[in-house]
Amino acid sequence: MRLRLDEWGRLEIVDPGLAAVPLLRQVDPGFKVKQAPLPGFQQPRLPRTRHLPAGLSWERLADAAGDFLWELHLELLEQWEHLTDPEPLAETEVSLLDLKIELARRLLLACRLCGWQCRANRWRGESGHCGLGVEAKVVSHFVHIAEEPPINPSFNLQLAGCGLRCRFCQQGEFLDPQTVAAVPLHSGLWPQLRLKGARSFSFIGGNPEESLYAVLAFLRQAPAVWKLPIVWNCHGYSSPQALSLLDGLVDVYLPDFKFGANQCGLALAGVPDYPEVAQAAIAAMLAQGVPVIVRLLVLPGHLACCHRPALEFLATLPEPERLWVSIRGQYCPDWQIGPQDGELARRVRPEEVGEVYSLAQNLRLQVLYDL
Repeated sequence: MRLRLDEWGRLEIVDPGLAAVPLLRQVDPGFKVKQAPLPGFQQPRLPRTRHLPAGLSWERLADAAGDFLWELHLELLEQWEHLTDPEPLAETEVSLLDLKIELARRLLLACRLCGWQCRANRWRGESGHCGLGVEAKVVSHFVHIAEEPPINPSFNLQLAGCGLRCRFCQQGEFLDPQTVAAVPLHSGLWPQLRLKGARSFSFIGGNPEESLYAVLAFLRQAPAVWKLPIVWNCHGYSSPQALSLLDGLVDVYLPDFKFGANQCGLALAGVPDYPEVAQAAIAAMLAQGVPVIVRLLVLPGHLACCHRPALEFLATLPEPERLWVSIRGQYCPDWQIGPQDGELARRVRPEEVGEVYSLAQNLRLQVLYDL
C-alpha cells in the first residue's frame, strides 16, 4: 500500500488491502468496499480441468509429439464442456491440467507465452523480453479491495516479470525479475495464503502469462475444495498458445487495452504491434465463454490515437453481454515518465476521463466507471 497526494490535493491509497479499511473510513466515514455480482458465474472452472482424465500414461505424456498433444488438448476441451460433477483423479492419472502443464513446459523450449513469441529457450536458461527463466517469482500476495466490483475484493498473487516495458508502469520496480525481491511460486506457498475476505483469486504482475508454466503447476496443488473464480489480470499482449492453455481454468479475464496505435505502443512500451495482438487476444478471451473486463487506463492526450480506436474495436465484438469496459482514471506519471514526455508528465484530468466514458456509452458498451 502506498499513499500519495494528487495535484488537486486529494489523498490516494494505491493498492489498498483489507488493512487499509480503517484508514479509509477515517478519511471518509461512509467508505464501503464496492461489490457487485459476477455475471454468469456459478462455479469455478479449475475443478473440472483438474479432474478430467486425459487418457494418457505419464510416459506417453512425456514422449508424445507436440502436435498430438495439442490436438488432444482441443478434444479434451470439447469434452470439458459437458463434464459435470467430476470425481477427483488418483495421483497416478493424467488430467487435462497435467496436459496443459506439459504443453506450457514445451512452450518454454522456444518461448511463445506472450505476444513477443521470442522463442528463447527459457528451459535452458535463456531469457527473452520478460527476463524470466522457468520459475515464477512472487513479490506480494494480499486481499485487494480496489478491484472492479464484480471481482472485488480479490486475492492478488503478484508475479515479477513482464514482456512489456510501459514507461508509466505503476509497478515498474517489479518488471525485472533479476533485481526484485521475490520468492519462487511453488506448492508450499498455499498454506501461507490468507484468502479470507476474498471473492476472487487474481494472478497479476508484472504479467502472469510469462509465468504460465509455473502458475499451472501451482494450480495443480490448489486446495481440494476450490470455490473462488480465477481472474487473469494481464497486459493484453497475449499469445494464442497461452490463451488456449488458460481455457478451462480462467473464470474472468481482466486484460488491459493499453494502446490503439502502433506508434504509441512502440514509443511507450517498446512493442511494435500492440493493437493487433491485443485485439486478437480479447476476441479469443470472449470466445471462451467467460466474462471479459477490459481495462482502459486513460492517458493524457491519447483519446484520438489510442482510446477511441480501442473502444471502437470493442464495440464490434460479438456477444457484447459478456464484455465490460473498466475506465480507469488514476494515471500518474510513474516510473520513467519525466518532463520530456509532454502531456504524459501530468495527471489525467477528470474531464478527459469523462470524455472517454461518454464515448464508450455512445458506442453502447457496458461500462464500469469510477473516477
